[in-house]
Amino acid sequence: MDLKTDIGTLAEALGGKLLKGEPGAPFSRFETDSRKVKSGDFFLPLKGLNHDAHDFLPATLAAGAGGWIAEADKIPAQKPGTVIAVGNTLKALQALAAWHRQRFRIPLTAITGSNGKSTTKEMLKSIFSAAGETCSNPGNLNNQFGLPLSLLELTPAHKFGVFELGASHRGDIKEIGEVARPTCGIITNIGPSHLEYFGDLETIFETKTELADCLAPGGILVYNHDDQYLSRLNGREFPKLTFGRSPEAGLRILEGKNLRLEYKGALLEMDLPHAGGHNYHNAAAAAGAALVSGLDFAAIKKGLERYTPPPMRLQELKIKGATVILDAYNSNPQSMASALKEMGNKPRPLYLMLGDMKELGKHSALYHTDLGAALAHMGAEKVFLAGPEMKPAAAAYCRAGGCSMEYGETLEDWLPEARELISAGKGSFLIKASRSMKFERIIEGL
Repeated sequence: MDLKTDIGTLAEALGGKLLKGEPGAPFSRFETDSRKVKSGDFFLPLKGLNHDAHDFLPATLAAGAGGWIAEADKIPAQKPGTVIAVGNTLKALQALAAWHRQRFRIPLTAITGSNGKSTTKEMLKSIFSAAGETCSNPGNLNNQFGLPLSLLELTPAHKFGVFELGASHRGDIKEIGEVARPTCGIITNIGPSHLEYFGDLETIFETKTELADCLAPGGILVYNHDDQYLSRLNGREFPKLTFGRSPEAGLRILEGKNLRLEYKGALLEMDLPHAGGHNYHNAAAAAGAALVSGLDFAAIKKGLERYTPPPMRLQELKIKGATVILDAYNSNPQSMASALKEMGNKPRPLYLMLGDMKELGKHSALYHTDLGAALAHMGAEKVFLAGPEMKPAAAAYCRAGGCSMEYGETLEDWLPEARELISAGKGSFLIKASRSMKFERIIEGL
C-alpha cells in the first residue's frame, strides 16, 4: 500500500475529521494489525466478531505509532501526533478504498458466484498478467474487510484489476461491489453454498445479482447462460455477455477434447492445462471478461494456457504412482458433484475420501443423503466418509447398496488406512471436504 496523498485529503476520503496533525503532511499507508505497528506508522483499528482493535490503541502508542484513524468515542486522552476521527472504521476503510479505486481508469473485474470464484479469478489474472501488471486480492481477502484492503494495493503501474467478492448474507455483494465499482462483473453460477446463512437458493440469486447494480457507468455483466437462475437475467436491460454451452450464449463453449470457444463467429481452441471439463465454464467466464476488457483471442489463449490452479482446488497430484485429486479448500453440493464427475475418467481402482459439506444449515441432512445415494453408483473400490454431517450420507450409501465404506465421526477414525492405500501407489483418490475439516492432512508427508 502506497496511497501517495496527504493527511487532509486522507481525512476527507475517510469521511472523518482531523483532530490533531498537519493537513499538508504526507501520508502513504497504515496498519490494521497492532502487532505490526512500528515507529511512525499509522494504525486503523477494526472491530471483529470477538474483539475490537481499539483496545490496542495505547499499545500502538507505546510502539511509537505516528497516527491513528479511529472511532471518535474510543480515542483515549493520550494521542500520537496525528489523529483522524471517524464514525465507523470499517465504513471509513471502505470509503477510502472507493476513493482510491476511482483514481484509476483501468479495466477492473469483480467476480462472484457460488462456485468457481477463485479459479475464475486466477484464470483471468493469468490472462491479464500476460498483457500488463495486474492487481488482485490474494487468498480469501474477498469480504467487507479484505476487499477494500486489496483495492488499496492499486498503483499507477497496474493496467488491470481482478477481485473476488464473497458473500454469506443478503447485501454483502452490494456493500463491497459499490466499493469496487467494476467495469466488468462476473457471476459464475448459483448453487447451495452458505445455505445456513442465506436460507434458500432464491436469496443466493438475489444476493449474487446485486453485482449488476454495482457496475461502473458503461460496465458489462458476464454471466453463466446455462445456470437456471442466472438465465433469468436475459430479459433485463443492461450491457451483458453470456457464456455457456447453450446455442444462445454470446460466448459459446463447444464440445470437444480441448476447450473450444465461439464468439461472434470466431473460434478459439486451446489445451487448458490442469483442468477438466468442470473448469470450462470458469475459463469461458474469464475469457468473456477479457474480451469486454479489450483483449483478443491471442491474449486469452496465452493467459489460459499458462494458468496454474490454486492449491487444494481440484489439484491433481502424483503420489508414489497414485493419482490424487486434492479439493480440500471448500465443499458444497454443487462443487462435490463437479469433483465426482471429474473422477469419471481417472485410473481405477477409485477411492473416495469425503468430509462434511458445511454451512448447509437445515438443508444439510437432505444434501448429504442425496450424496450418499449417488456414491453407491460411482463404482468406487471403497468410500471413506468423515464428520457428523456425513452420517446421513453413510446411511444412504448403505441403503442404496454401496459395497465397501468406512465412516467415522472424525478423519482420524480411518486416516491410517487412507494413507496406507495412497502409499500403495495404485488407482485414483478424491479427497474433498469443507475447509474446516482440514482433509489435506491425509497426504501430509506422503
